[in-house]
Amino acid sequence: MPRVMPHLRHIASQRTHTRWRVWLASFCLVFLFAAHAFAGTVSITDDTLDRTTPRRAYEGFREAASDGDYERAAKYLDLRAISKSRAETLGPELARDLAYVIERRLPIDPSTIVDSPDAGGTSATVTIGSLYVDEEPIYLSLTHVKFQDGVSRWLFAKSTVNEVPQLDDAFGPTPWEDRIPRSLRAPEVLGNAPWQWVGLVVAALAGVVLGRVSAAIVAWLVVAFFKRWRNKRVDTKPARPALRAIVAVLVFRAIAHVLALTVAVDDVVSRATTTLLLLCVAWFIVRSLGVAAAVLEEITLADNKDEHASRGLRTQLTILQRIASIVVGVLALAAVLLQFQGVRSVGTSLLASAGVAGLVLGLAAQKSLGAIIAGIQLSLAQPVRIGDTVVMDGQAGKVEELHLTYGVVKLFDERRLIVPIVKFLESSFENWTRQGTDLRGEVLLTVDYKAPIERVRAELEEACKQNKLWDKRVCELRVSDSTDRGIVLRALISARNADELLELRYFVRERLVKLVASIDDGQHFVRARSEVISPAK
Repeated sequence: MPRVMPHLRHIASQRTHTRWRVWLASFCLVFLFAAHAFAGTVSITDDTLDRTTPRRAYEGFREAASDGDYERAAKYLDLRAISKSRAETLGPELARDLAYVIERRLPIDPSTIVDSPDAGGTSATVTIGSLYVDEEPIYLSLTHVKFQDGVSRWLFAKSTVNEVPQLDDAFGPTPWEDRIPRSLRAPEVLGNAPWQWVGLVVAALAGVVLGRVSAAIVAWLVVAFFKRWRNKRVDTKPARPALRAIVAVLVFRAIAHVLALTVAVDDVVSRATTTLLLLCVAWFIVRSLGVAAAVLEEITLADNKDEHASRGLRTQLTILQRIASIVVGVLALAAVLLQFQGVRSVGTSLLASAGVAGLVLGLAAQKSLGAIIAGIQLSLAQPVRIGDTVVMDGQAGKVEELHLTYGVVKLFDERRLIVPIVKFLESSFENWTRQGTDLRGEVLLTVDYKAPIERVRAELEEACKQNKLWDKRVCELRVSDSTDRGIVLRALISARNADELLELRYFVRERLVKLVASIDDGQHFVRARSEVISPAK
């Protein structure tokens, strides 16, 4: 019996070890089964987060990042590829870097993201955008992940999370941004730190200063060039403000780009600066055309010494400048409106009915369009020019202005006659300076048959020689008519232009009347009368 007991104890010990081995093997099998069953699940569950659809997951991530709560934002990332201990510290950093890149480099409209729990189909992945790094695309995607509680939720995919460091290197904050004092980094307004808003103010001030300096340098160079080339001084003042504005906008835009603003603010800045730049360029072109027209007119007058040619060129330049200004303005306005999607869609809709709209517009505006075409025709044919002396509707005056639809004639009594531009083409009128400014005028005296004609002729010649307004071309006296009561003396004189001719006629008439009145106490007058054939009296 004593020999049996050790043997029984040995058998019991072996059974105990076998039982433990069975239990250990069973536990391992259960663990492996559980691990297999819960593979692909996430242990982080938070009922306060709405991750039921891709859109809500993205909006929740952006909201948490905007509030600066990157720990909560990290719960929208699939961190299964990272150990739990590292995920607690690395997750918020990845969320912050991803939010920075999205806010500043990738404009995503949440309304374009699918708002359905079953989005993505069998792949259970939704791509919301992409960025290129070294010419290779990196896709930002949301994926459907099954959690330990058995509920599937949407998170930023592991592939996107793995690419965050590369995105941060390419599009993240520059080293100099990290040196900015913390007091200028928070609080953020519209996703931008205070230093970025201060940077926009500095950019505006820098643009104003550099715009003034650049405009002054360019103006000095232009003036120096023309002074050296033609010995002429060019007035660049009309174009300087536009040039200052262009440089200021360009400087502001360049500095604003360096500030790495959020996509929303950067889009507003880009649209505003583009609009201002287009308008300023149009403004500069219009003003430059005026400066160029003045310079060209001055050069032509200096070369030809011909006022007649100068007035013709001035007329062409004035009308063509106005036409070019209208064209530039329309193109600038069209370019500004094309920036906005809403306007482009409206334009597309209008083009569908362009035929009917064009017909209606043509019928409604045929007079206005005809006037504009007449203005263009006037600048080319030039039946009248700025500075011409004309007679219209029985009134004499000088053409002071010519616009696309009307002209302004300055009468001799300082009144202004407004004439439709079409009238210069469709109606007859007198143009005293069509071929030149030199004019001839008449002074008529009616005397009896015994009047001393040779004495009157000598007085006329003496009067012309004494007056500086006479251009030394024509000064003669003729008997132009005879009646039963007497004869008509016609004194023909000339001057350089209409104004001087008018004054010269006044002077000659007075001298001749005094002479005839002094001979035999004026008995040779049939009637004391002075007639002027030309319209200016």
